[in-house]
Amino acid sequence: MRYLLFILLTGGFLIVDLQWNQVYAQIDSTDIERLEDYNWRIMQRKLNNIYIPADIHDAMIELEEISTESAMNRFRSAPEEDIGRRLFFGLGKWITTNWQFYEGSRFSHYLRGIGLTHPDDMTIFVIESFHRHLNDKDLEIEERVEKLKEARRAWVRDLYHVDTLQIDTIKPDNH
Repeated sequence: MRYLLFILLTGGFLIVDLQWNQVYAQIDSTDIERLEDYNWRIMQRKLNNIYIPADIHDAMIELEEISTESAMNRFRSAPEEDIGRRLFFGLGKWITTNWQFYEGSRFSHYLRGIGLTHPDDMTIFVIESFHRHLNDKDLEIEERVEKLKEARRAWVRDLYHVDTLQIDTIKPDNH
């Protein structure tokens, strides 16, 4: 009876161990599938039958081609300081969705390469770049990327900022 109980308990642990190995294998294969999908996506000129720009200059050309003249005139005359935030939920959502910043595309891969890792920052960067392009201003890519990266770092610092409690670890003298 003892041996039967021992075998059942040991067998139970072996089954659990085999199940954990399967879970790890599934996680690993999912990661590999995502990486393969991403690597495929960043090589495509079109995704879901929508042209994906190769870089920021290509994006400016594409945005001009799909925009009406009156829309570009209104866009051009808007103040630069808040254009990215003002158009984030309109034009920005179109850019994010169709150029697939979350899933990965050759354009999002390009933007990651210049230092933008968050899709929201990519979107704001493209909107502001289009505004500068329409107003014949230098895109100032490096400077604006650094500004967006610093704003993202500050946002993360503020989000996770926790007040700390200082604890005195010195033991009191035992007298």
